[in-house]
Amino acid sequence: MVLIERETQVERLRELVADCCAGRGNVVCVSGPVASGKTELLHFLGEFAAGQGAVVLHATARCAEQGVALGVVGQIFRHRQFSPADRERALDVPENTPRIPSCDADLLTHDPVPARVSQVQWQLLRALSERTPVVLIVDDLHFADTASLDTLIHVARLLRTTRILLAVAERDTVAGSSAADLSWRTTLLRQRHFSRLRLRSLSPRGTGELLTQLAGPLRATDADADAEAWFRLSGGNPLLLRALVEDHRERPVSGPSSWEPVAGEEFARSVDACVRRAGRRMRDAARALAVLDTSGSGGRLAELLGAPRQSVDETLEALGAFGVLDDACFRHPAARAAVLSGMSAVERTALHRAAAGLLRHAGDPASVVAVHLVAAGHSGEPWAYQVALEAAHEALSRDDTSFAEACLDVAGEACADEEQRVTVTMLRSLVDFRTDPDTACRRLRPLVAALREGRLTGCQTVALLGRLLWNGGSEEISLALRRLERSSDTRAAASAAELHAARERLRASYPALLPRAAGARPHHPPARLAGLPGPMAGALNRLLRSGPDDTILRGAELTLQTTVLDDDSFDTLHLALSVLVYADRAGLAVDWCDALLRESTERDVPAWQALFAALRAEIAVRQGDARLAERHSRWAMGLMSMRSWGVLIGSPVSSLMLSATATGTATDLGAPAASALPEQMFETRFGAQYLYARGRWRLAHNLLQAALDDLTRCGRLMREWDIDQPAFVPWRGDVVATLLRLGRTEEARGLAAEQLSMVPVAQPRARGLALRTAASVSDPRRRATLLREAVDLLDAGGDRLELAHALADLSEVHSRAGQSGRARMVAGRASALAEEHGYAPLSDRLAERGARTAPVERDAGARVLSGSETQVASLAAAGLSNREIAEKLFVTVSTVEQHLTHTYRKLRVRGRADLPLALLEPDRREEAGPPEPEDRLGQQRERRVRDRAQTSAGASGSGSPSSPRSVSAS
Repeated sequence: MVLIERETQVERLRELVADCCAGRGNVVCVSGPVASGKTELLHFLGEFAAGQGAVVLHATARCAEQGVALGVVGQIFRHRQFSPADRERALDVPENTPRIPSCDADLLTHDPVPARVSQVQWQLLRALSERTPVVLIVDDLHFADTASLDTLIHVARLLRTTRILLAVAERDTVAGSSAADLSWRTTLLRQRHFSRLRLRSLSPRGTGELLTQLAGPLRATDADADAEAWFRLSGGNPLLLRALVEDHRERPVSGPSSWEPVAGEEFARSVDACVRRAGRRMRDAARALAVLDTSGSGGRLAELLGAPRQSVDETLEALGAFGVLDDACFRHPAARAAVLSGMSAVERTALHRAAAGLLRHAGDPASVVAVHLVAAGHSGEPWAYQVALEAAHEALSRDDTSFAEACLDVAGEACADEEQRVTVTMLRSLVDFRTDPDTACRRLRPLVAALREGRLTGCQTVALLGRLLWNGGSEEISLALRRLERSSDTRAAASAAELHAARERLRASYPALLPRAAGARPHHPPARLAGLPGPMAGALNRLLRSGPDDTILRGAELTLQTTVLDDDSFDTLHLALSVLVYADRAGLAVDWCDALLRESTERDVPAWQALFAALRAEIAVRQGDARLAERHSRWAMGLMSMRSWGVLIGSPVSSLMLSATATGTATDLGAPAASALPEQMFETRFGAQYLYARGRWRLAHNLLQAALDDLTRCGRLMREWDIDQPAFVPWRGDVVATLLRLGRTEEARGLAAEQLSMVPVAQPRARGLALRTAASVSDPRRRATLLREAVDLLDAGGDRLELAHALADLSEVHSRAGQSGRARMVAGRASALAEEHGYAPLSDRLAERGARTAPVERDAGARVLSGSETQVASLAAAGLSNREIAEKLFVTVSTVEQHLTHTYRKLRVRGRADLPLALLEPDRREEAGPPEPEDRLGQQRERRVRDRAQTSAGASGSGSPSSPRSVSAS
């Protein structure tokens, strides 16, 4: 028999059995928390007493039999030591027997057993004790019927000089217990032969000993830690510890965690059993606490129970004593779940509704109250709608979409009118958008039907229009616009501003749809927007129509610096990034995009990840990083289904095709076929991007007429929509290349001149592309000059792919001019870039012309460079931009420019395209010392960021600062 940390009690019971055999009767009460081992100690007593020759009479009180008179005493007198006649005499309580009024001095609150019956029972027990020692054992005395309790008290008073030992077990009493519960102990405290054995839960050491006996030896190296873990979960309760051992056997594990306790089904059943056996008062407290703990509102327990705080505290202390609670909290979520599952659904619902009303009346946050509204299904109160709606918004801000959906279920049940139902549907769509925009769109179908029937207000239609712009049909969008133009309640300031923003976004991304709003009256910005920078949709719209300006760029940067990423601001941030990208500021956008993509990934919002990943792929394309563009495109497309992407699928597919064109990937791109793309995509700017990418891919594969069709269609659409900006889609350059290969030179010259006239110097990448295009149709004597300028601009713009192509073109010009040395140097740089970034088609083209990347003989002029100049020049020859060189060497961009100017003068070359390849040799780089001390910036990131901002401002004409967005800022 396992008896851990019970040595004192065991020794005392042995002494009492010895006294009994010697003719000295005693009464002993074993008390303690539920499942602390009282019954096991009584079993030990019975076995030991039987071994000493005593007769053991055993009875167990049951809660269900508390109304059966003499139920416990009847178990005693049914022992074989008593004849049937004696048993009948002992239990003969005739009906309608007159009762003798109880005496206040007895401290009893129940009616006493008739004196004749008590005397008979005592005489039978005394007669048996004269023949042999008698040990009476009564377990769970707190469940005994009042008549049996009275008999046991009567026997206990008289057994002092007999060979009778009365041993009972009862649970600890708690505050609020009735007088009947306390009468037994109070009556016997005055008796000298009464003793009490108090049991407590096991200590961590005792837990370890019992665990070793139950499950085998612990790990010798970490026995104390093992025991502590099992103690924390079981609270030292032997029953719960045995249950954990059973769960451990059912779920064997191996490795370092093999001795970690696991709370399973047996543990849950044991917790529920402990709570039930503890009595109604503790059971009700445990259940109420389990309900409140689901919202972290356990401190409201006394209010929910309607009991004094002191009484509730003592009840919680008693629950903690038998291991279920620790510091008024459940030791493990499984314990709380077990208590909840032990209740009926009706009981749980009633408690949750009561808790919701209590917490709402107390002014607790909506998110706390809503936990109980969700658990109850709905409180039936008129305030439930507003509370659930507010809690849904809070849940979204915590990225808890599951709870947000549950709150919206409650809000949907509590809707009182059509307007509230529309609000709930719109918010459901917003929740769905995070994971599956297609589901979000389908969620709006009832609202689209209501729009067709004219049942939506102007404000509701504005909200619906904002959702439809993602992947709604063009017919629904046009219908919403027409209804809004005729609506009167959209003239309010807030609604007018929302309508203006929706129209701006429509004009920027869906320009083909606006003319369908037939009869639309002229729309002017609301007064509160007049004279101020418009929202980002308006900024992108102006950028695509008029090109970038300082106001647009400053607004985009300020938006990225100050806007927190959430459901309402996602579109704004995405548009702000698009402004920087299409304004030819890809280098500035990359840090912001990476930070937003990281945050979206950490917060696990697939739709945000997909859109930012697609935009990151566009940035990579513009920087010539084809491999990165491919990875991000595939990642973006894998995050959502085709239906969920809607018209925006054109963005990642375009980047994927452009990256495949650069790297020479096989025709199977993993991209959807054109027939699978949504038809309405070709009414958006994403369709124009797709046509350009497909045209360029076809051109690379010598499908000249098909390429020309795609590229000219792209150009026609951009002209019709008035978004024809070369920094957005430089379609003319590829049309020129196609026309030249088709022998249509004059048409090509006209388009090349048109493209060059459209691009300002402030857009280095777009300007470099235009210069390269102009060089392809220019006189050979002017071609080298144009290409050198293109090389410098493309290098400054950060586009490695176009820089490599421009270098290859320049090498060809030098070769035709008979300048073989220069041709080899420039071709070597182009080849190095192509091999580094995987531009297989360009590498093949250079290989056909015999270009080699091996170093050529060192130019003697390079020996006159200083260490700093050599280091800067070698990095420039390797293809790094001025900004990248500055960051690598921790110097200012201005310092890099000065070193390069001195280098060009000393080496007598015109620019970085003519830098000798010998500068790339490792021995020369090792000779170069660090930059001069006065040029160092150390490791101070703040100054580096400021320098980058100044460089960006110098290129754009903007003096606004920029700093990469950090994830923590949002």
